[in-house]
Amino acid sequence: MGELNLRQIEVFRATMKFGTVTAAAAALASSQPTITRELRRLEDTVGFLLFERRRQRLHPTALALKLYHEVQASFIGLDRINACVEGLRRSYDEILYIATLPAFAQNLLPEALRRLMGTHPHVSVRIDTADPRNQSPISGFNFDIGLVEGSYSSDNAEVVTVGSFHQVCVLPAGHPLVEKRVLAPEDFRDVDFISLGENDPFRMQIDRMFDEAGVTPKMSIGTQSANAVCEMVACGLGVAIVNPLTALSYRDRPVVIRPISHRISFLVSALRPASRPVVNSGEALLGHLVAVCDERAKLLEKVLNNDPPDARRR
Repeated sequence: MGELNLRQIEVFRATMKFGTVTAAAAALASSQPTITRELRRLEDTVGFLLFERRRQRLHPTALALKLYHEVQASFIGLDRINACVEGLRRSYDEILYIATLPAFAQNLLPEALRRLMGTHPHVSVRIDTADPRNQSPISGFNFDIGLVEGSYSSDNAEVVTVGSFHQVCVLPAGHPLVEKRVLAPEDFRDVDFISLGENDPFRMQIDRMFDEAGVTPKMSIGTQSANAVCEMVACGLGVAIVNPLTALSYRDRPVVIRPISHRISFLVSALRPASRPVVNSGEALLGHLVAVCDERAKLLEKVLNNDPPDARRR
């Protein structure tokens, strides 16, 4: 009796996994007599019977099943490493890690990724819908491209402006304010208003706009998600001021988009961590993001200028 070596564990695992010595030999690129001989040596090493041999077939004992459970647990890490290696091999060592706010994952990133896949068909993409700014630069950013709203400065990342817009108002089709081409803060007086969360930076700017105008909307509903805000507007629960990318995704719903006279800037910024090597597909993605933002800006201008009052009333 003694300690098992890696070869013995591999032979045992293959035999248990494939059920026969012949299949195990094929999997290990060996021969049936060699596997049979190594199984016997394995039983001598452990000091107990692992297989019962009946009608020229091997049947694992209860002890073999317990041992196999432990062997499988120890191989999980190795299997994951091999899967990663295979993924790297198939993607030509190109895995693109993206951290983005949920709004961009829903309304900007899909089209940019569609274009990226057309030019980089072998890239693998991993997306984390968490604010990249919440990651610690001390431990290192774990993304290649991070998408955030607004301006941002960091000594640990290069910041690129991907798109520049202004916040817009979204209204239920048929709402009285749809008749106005441009909405002023005074227009929201005593109007049911769906607001963003209290700690949202754009909510703070919107509140300041109303305070300066001496206006108090009826803020009966508040939520952190711009998509949730637009869904509630579509249901006729009130009006709202949101980012234009989310608003545009609702242009085929019973929602009307209007500009506001008080301009609230909305920037889309990309972060490129200085501590990570440049990924070619990341640079290409940035180009696609800029192009998509330019197209959305032109579409927004068209919607705001050409959408007649009540055009989407249903």
